Amino acid sequence: MIRKAAALACLLAAGAAVASEVEIVAAEFGLFEAGRGDETVFQPATVVPHAVGQRYGWIIVVRTQKRSLAVREEYVLPGKADAVPDEPVAKNLHVPDLRRSQVSQRQLVPVDGQIVGEWSVGPDEPAGRRRLRVTVEGEVASFDFEVR
Repeated sequence: MIRKAAALACLLAAGAAVASEVEIVAAEFGLFEAGRGDETVFQPATVVPHAVGQRYGWIIVVRTQKRSLAVREEYVLPGKADAVPDEPVAKNLHVPDLRRSQVSQRQLVPVDGQIVGEWSVGPDEPAGRRRLRVTVEGEVASFDFEVR
């Protein structure tokens, strides 16, 4: 009986290890600014200036052996949905309801254990509070911030 219980425990532990191939170690939201040369500087923040072209987003530190990760971003904007602009980025977004939730899905390759998602303030983007929910292979990181 003890051997069966130990064998079952080993099988359950092995299944849990396979189910959790990705672990989010840390997640930070903030602003991306140009640094010296080709350098990009990330500054943690919860307020994004309401300036066209302002770059913002997230950096997530992951622990995984996978070479590529499925990432889904759900970006909830304030107010009601408007028509999607005819821009290359907008064509990859889906606007499913009146909360104006944009969803993008892509594969990202971790570099030094990190993946990065970046957005920029558009010309017609309203000010207000936002929630950005990032799902990485089933693991979730959520960020609340304000554009003002």
